[in-house]
Amino acid sequence: MRQLPTRAKVYVIFIILLAAIFGIFLSYNHTIGNYQSFILFIILSFIVESMAVPLPGEGGAVSVGYAIGFTAMVILGPLPAALSSSIGVIFRYVKLTNNKTYNIFNTPVYKLLFNGAQCFLSIGVPSVVYYSFSINSADPTFYKNIVPLFLALVTYLLINTSIITKLFSILNQKSFWNMFINNIKWTVPNSFVIATLGIFISLLYINYGSIIMLLFFGPLLLARHSYKLYIDMKNLYMETVYALTKAVEAKDPYTNGHSLRVAEYAEKLAIYMKLPISKVNTIKTAAMLHDIGKIGIEDYILNKPSKLTDEEFEKIKSHPVIGVNILSDVDFLSDVKQLIIKHHERYDGKGYPDGLSGDMVSIEAYILSVADAFDAMTSDRSYRKGMTTEEAIEIIAKEAGYQFHPQIAERFIAMLKQELKAKEEAIEVLY
Repeated sequence: MRQLPTRAKVYVIFIILLAAIFGIFLSYNHTIGNYQSFILFIILSFIVESMAVPLPGEGGAVSVGYAIGFTAMVILGPLPAALSSSIGVIFRYVKLTNNKTYNIFNTPVYKLLFNGAQCFLSIGVPSVVYYSFSINSADPTFYKNIVPLFLALVTYLLINTSIITKLFSILNQKSFWNMFINNIKWTVPNSFVIATLGIFISLLYINYGSIIMLLFFGPLLLARHSYKLYIDMKNLYMETVYALTKAVEAKDPYTNGHSLRVAEYAEKLAIYMKLPISKVNTIKTAAMLHDIGKIGIEDYILNKPSKLTDEEFEKIKSHPVIGVNILSDVDFLSDVKQLIIKHHERYDGKGYPDGLSGDMVSIEAYILSVADAFDAMTSDRSYRKGMTTEEAIEIIAKEAGYQFHPQIAERFIAMLKQELKAKEEAIEVLY
């Protein structure tokens, strides 16, 4: 836990303590009841949580465990539902994408407790909401209580998404609300599907017993498989982006790392401007691929140490169009392609390839443009040494309203100055 920022430590401890207090409340107001069913749901929770699909590079995992938690809520009540679900999460055995495993023996205690606390609250609080309508556990007609079921699901969505999003917003220093909105959009439809499966599993258990209920694990495994296909596709997509970026930069040793740095600057600026997380991700991907069209430019032009001729410069100016043509058949990159083709347009209309100006170019493209220009100015090239950050800031300020969108330039400069000030203060602390 030492490596966590102070805010993250405080937040983790807060969630664990909150779950402990809530657990005391549940134990005073509810009982476990049928211990055989309770143990069964612990085992089921463990199995389903162990089949969670890891999210590459994000530190999380996608699980269909809520279907079991939902069923436990209907069958057992708040306390056993929350306990069985959290125990399953704590003791789960997950195989990660790098062939390593996540289990109770190789995971820090604070992570186990936080994950268990998050699950305890996410299942326990909705259960209390559900039973506040004077419903009995294992009620054969529970599916007719649409309002309690709906409110329980909404409560689960809000609590589960909020707890996880807040932690990642602290760790990544990103806007909580932007991340929350993006996560909830993805979570809502999937949670409704999983809750529906939970309703069917509950009906099978109530009417036919635990053996028949287990036969319904097929659709649950199918839902898990769908999650995995989505995650694998996303992973393959990002690997392809990185591979294409490396292919571009391999042609010019002086631009090695350029696309990664531009992506970092553009992402920071988009977050600084509080754009929605979906737009931040689009800008970042476009920044990674903005120079892909240079694959179609001759090496002697890209690496020429002297001034380009007019003909050679015209070829360089064609790289946004070439890049979009390369990606023309990739439908899900439609928004990204719009940024790539416009990242060399200027606010005054003197850019290329189409000479667009003002509001004819999107804010996202202007963000990519200033990030690209800044890294180009501050990086060494075959024909010159890189400028200092202060020198680049002066040029961006002069070009505001000409090459760069004035508001975008202003915000970018403010962000850079803020970072410079933070570095200076850090140096003062060290010495």
